[in-house]
Amino acid sequence: MSFFITARYAGQSDRNAFLDVVIEQLAELLGQPMPGLLTEATQRGWFGRLLKEATRLCKQRGERLVLVVDGLDEDRGVTVGPGAHSIAALLPAAPSEGLRIVVAGRPNPPVPSDVPARHPLRNPTIMRLLSSSPSAQIIRDDAERELDHLLYGSQTERDLLGVLVTAGGGLSSGDLAELTGLAASEVDRQLRAVSGRTFSSRDSRWRPQEGAEIFVLAHEELQATAIAAFGETALAVYLDTIHVWADRYRDQGWPSGTPEFLLRGYHQLLLTTGNIARMVAYAIDRARLDRMLDVSGGDASALSEILTCQGVVCKQEMPDLQAMLLLARTREFLADRNANIPIQLPAVWVKLGNPMRAEALARSISNAKSQAKALTTLARALADAGQHDHAAQVAQQAEAQATLIKEPKSQAQVLSDLIVPFSKVGWLVHADQLAERAEIIARSITGSFSQIQALGGLVNALARAGQFDRAKALAYTMADSDPPSRVLHDLIGVLAGAGEFDRAEAVADSIANEPSQAQALRTIAHSLARAGKFDSAETLARSIADFGSQSGALRDIASALARNGQLERAETLADAINDHTHQFQALRILANALGAAGYPDRVIDVARRAANIARFISEPDRARGLRDISGILGDAGHFDAAEACARAIERSELQAQALHGLVRILASAREFDRAEVLAQSIIDPIRQACALCSVAVSLAEAGQFVRASQVAQNVEMHATSIIDQDSRDKALRDLVDAYASTHQFDRAEALAKSINDPDHRAASLRRLGSSLKKLGDLDYATHVLHELQKIPESIASVVSRAERLTTQAGALARASKLNEAREVALLAEKVARSITNPAQQLQGLHHLVGALAESGQVDQAHKLACSIDNADLQAQALTSLAITLSQTGQIDQIEKVARQAEQVAGSVSDANVKASLLRDLASVLAQAGQTVRAEALIQSISNPHIQAEAITAIVAQMDTQKRRQLLTRALTKLRSDTLLIGIARVEPSIVAQLAEDMELSIIPQEE
Repeated sequence: MSFFITARYAGQSDRNAFLDVVIEQLAELLGQPMPGLLTEATQRGWFGRLLKEATRLCKQRGERLVLVVDGLDEDRGVTVGPGAHSIAALLPAAPSEGLRIVVAGRPNPPVPSDVPARHPLRNPTIMRLLSSSPSAQIIRDDAERELDHLLYGSQTERDLLGVLVTAGGGLSSGDLAELTGLAASEVDRQLRAVSGRTFSSRDSRWRPQEGAEIFVLAHEELQATAIAAFGETALAVYLDTIHVWADRYRDQGWPSGTPEFLLRGYHQLLLTTGNIARMVAYAIDRARLDRMLDVSGGDASALSEILTCQGVVCKQEMPDLQAMLLLARTREFLADRNANIPIQLPAVWVKLGNPMRAEALARSISNAKSQAKALTTLARALADAGQHDHAAQVAQQAEAQATLIKEPKSQAQVLSDLIVPFSKVGWLVHADQLAERAEIIARSITGSFSQIQALGGLVNALARAGQFDRAKALAYTMADSDPPSRVLHDLIGVLAGAGEFDRAEAVADSIANEPSQAQALRTIAHSLARAGKFDSAETLARSIADFGSQSGALRDIASALARNGQLERAETLADAINDHTHQFQALRILANALGAAGYPDRVIDVARRAANIARFISEPDRARGLRDISGILGDAGHFDAAEACARAIERSELQAQALHGLVRILASAREFDRAEVLAQSIIDPIRQACALCSVAVSLAEAGQFVRASQVAQNVEMHATSIIDQDSRDKALRDLVDAYASTHQFDRAEALAKSINDPDHRAASLRRLGSSLKKLGDLDYATHVLHELQKIPESIASVVSRAERLTTQAGALARASKLNEAREVALLAEKVARSITNPAQQLQGLHHLVGALAESGQVDQAHKLACSIDNADLQAQALTSLAITLSQTGQIDQIEKVARQAEQVAGSVSDANVKASLLRDLASVLAQAGQTVRAEALIQSISNPHIQAEAITAIVAQMDTQKRRQLLTRALTKLRSDTLLIGIARVEPSIVAQLAEDMELSIIPQEE
């Protein structure tokens, strides 16, 4: 294997070129496919691995692998200073057995600074000096004479040489013809005849079999001589010629046949000449990247350009953050094209009061489309919760993620959905711009159904944002085909829900599909009824031609009338319903309303009609419906009808529920005999026991203590024989209440103590004590409560109590009630230390630390945190303390606590927990003005998402130069979307420009 470093050839003179070429040779030797998209770091790993495998393979064959590297002195990468990354440093210091490495080069420049001290290249004893070759000297003399001929010959010859020298080699005869204006035949004649010793040819790097030959100067010294002879002014003219040539191909969109030099060597020329702006612009050109992929078969070279550009920008004293952001996004584009959290879950966390966890969860979703949807839903939830600033930030993140979505339909959907949160937070102009972008993208979709779906989503979003007229206008543009009826129906639902009934009905009338129109009209009728507009609702419902939709609409209106107290009209309307299911539902609701209004005689008539209709309804709706009817009849005093209805239920569990409910009703009505018989008829033992306990309690309340006791004893006999422990405990719990109601307190106490579950046992004793207090038996009540204290609370209940007290202490501290806060915090600590489970005790103490600090007990909080005998929780507690100190302005104590937290965090085993702690500490330190320490902490965070959060948290505390340097370095290894909020906070114009660039890139330009 070999690699010839050629300084005069831009594509053959640095470590990226070396790795690119040698990895390909190694893969071919091993018979393996080339690895996919590789960064420089992964290239180094693959190089070492493949080199060892190839050495092993050659050894098995009885061969020796030799790697030849010529021209080590011509390495044009960074070979000096702390950022050195030379080809020489890639060569293994201790080659595997069977591997030999032969290196050639001049003694000056010296060995690159990144080569280790004990590397063989630094051992002078292995070096072999080569004597000058007389033959080579003759060739050199001839080449210099030919070079002089070109330098001082005709303008044509001079231009040919000037362009090739300026480009750094790598141009084909066709390229030179375009650049000089010469005929291709003339260029060939010059290159192969008079100048045969001055120029040498090589195969195309990417297409060696079919690509055009490329030319370079035959020797490095000829290149140096030519550069000196031309001078800076002349070379600048040739450089401009090359730039114009490159721009011409760029303006054409990098068509097929684009010169390989412009896709490979041009970048190195720009690097050599220091033209950073042009380097970046060409490196991020997506059309050029696509052409490079087409020509080279991979993205390795494109990625190498990106990494080189990033390295240059990072070295700037005041880094170009905008350029770095564009480079990072392009790097991600290259990675993504080579390459299960529910979307609604983050929004749930907002409702649970934890928006930070919600955002972290949404951002942890790796798929761009899913993350964008999750962030959009999160933004809407935040806006609904009144957290407008946070909602706007998250919506911007979602918008940034949306630009990464390649599929137009999904991108249009996300942009459409973002209209709602942006409108709610008052960003109306931006919402309008999003609508325009979403519509343009949707209309660019070629598949008609997908286009309709995308536009339909936009219609719905506009309506939800209150832009009814614009939504309707857009929907009408889609009304030429049948599928848009779904779009119009969704619009109608939003309009009707917002009280825009006339608009909704007008849209419904425009739907051509009759079933879809009927459903839309039902939706409007339902909304009218809910708004109390019954006449309009009924008129509209009766106008619906579709049988099912009309029945459903009348059911909705009848139910609304019944709930509103208009019982006569509700019944009339219910009788007019022809569909059994809808009529039953309407009558059930009417019967319940009649009972609540005090019309028991009418209840039985309506309920019986409903029960008769239920025979025509399918299971399980019939069973559930009869259960409800049984309860309604029982409440109205129609016990026979209620029992008959319950026993008509075929599903055993639902029948038991209905009979149990009726037993309670009968017992409350003092129908004790019937209640007891009915309870004993229940097959399910738990339901039966609970029902009989209800009878016993009602008997006792009626003063029939002897009979109540007899029923209770009967229940006890059955309850204590229940095998399932949980079921037995539940039955005994109800039985304790039954015995207490009969004043058999000793028996009640004994049963309560026999309950296995401590929570159920404590609840039973607590209720028993309350009953005794009400009766005035304070001594016995005190005795029972003393027994209650002997029961160890379940871990869950004690933890819950400790957490409640901790929350209460924090709230009191925030309300400036510090004395009360201290008392509650001390009580919380006492409860937390009583937790028997060690892990949960430590968790409770951890939560308490912040509350103590808030109440002003910093020393106590610090002492408590240090007493936690668990590295993870102690680190969390100390970090919480540092955060509280920062929030309460106690800056002078932060450094000590933060340093201690940092030390403890070093021993935390969970990488993500450790990363989160370091993030929070970095934020606290930055707020305290210690940005250097904060930045050092960030560098040790392993989780990329959490590291980005940490950077976002501290950049606002840094000066412009420092934060640009930090963000620029971060963009070399973190995804840009994770840093956009941080960039937007300190330099919003950069993010705004990015959004504008992205918008222009997806909106077709008018001709």
